[in-house]
Amino acid sequence: MLPLSKLSELPTSSGIYLVESGFGTILYVGQAQNIRARWLKGHHKFAVLAARDDFLSIRIRWVNIPKWLLNRAENAAVSHYQPVLNKRMPPVV
Repeated sequence: MLPLSKLSELPTSSGIYLVESGFGTILYVGQAQNIRARWLKGHHKFAVLAARDDFLSIRIRWVNIPKWLLNRAENAAVSHYQPVLNKRMPPVV
């Protein structure tokens, strides 16, 4: 688990990532074939997260998942956590 200030330490592996508040509430769930690159190239939710009062306590945790299983794993995590920043359910392929 890493704070948003340490994005360069994220793994380069494929997987799903969970963005959580300092209170442990899951704010967003996503997937990437390279988690570090996904965030360092400018994640589309970063501005929304940066505008939050609790920005300094927001963390990212991840689970390494093979590429072929990313959609199913993300779908299961979104269904389970129902994060406020996920607008739609990812397709199950």
